[in-house]
Amino acid sequence: MPRRTPEKIRNIFEDIENTRTKGILLASKHVLERRYDAAKDVFEELLQISLNDVEIMALHANIYILEGKFIEAENRLNQVLLLDPNYPLALYFLGFVHNSKGEYEKAINMYETALKYFSEHEKMEIADTYQNLGCSLWEVNRREEAIEAWKTCLKYNPGQKHVKENLRLFSK
Repeated sequence: MPRRTPEKIRNIFEDIENTRTKGILLASKHVLERRYDAAKDVFEELLQISLNDVEIMALHANIYILEGKFIEAENRLNQVLLLDPNYPLALYFLGFVHNSKGEYEKAINMYETALKYFSEHEKMEIADTYQNLGCSLWEVNRREEAIEAWKTCLKYNPGQKHVKENLRLFSK
């Protein structure tokens, strides 16, 4: 068997990363076209290459959320959190699942935990998390905290129209 040089090994890793990136883009295209089964197929193929890729696992679970299959999404997201309990995207998606199921306190916990782990440059993700946190807080009558969450959202994404509308309707 021929010996692999560091350059050949590096090329293999670059090929894998290119395949991963192209796969995520293709799956995203399928999602935008509402071709959820095709998107899931792409993610399942990517997971054959990289079994424990938490980003791919979380994005794959998100398709089940889009389909309204919250129990399946929750199970898949819990698998992500077994591998990385602090993975913010999985925590955020799990917050969305809990909110959708009317489990607002669990959603609040997930959103607050996700906010601890998003990096500061992930401004849109942080803004979305504060927006959803505000909505969950509102549902459990924690009105002042909801308004503060929405105001914080606007610090990260000043153009967030849904939050602006919420503040216009619900601020004193």
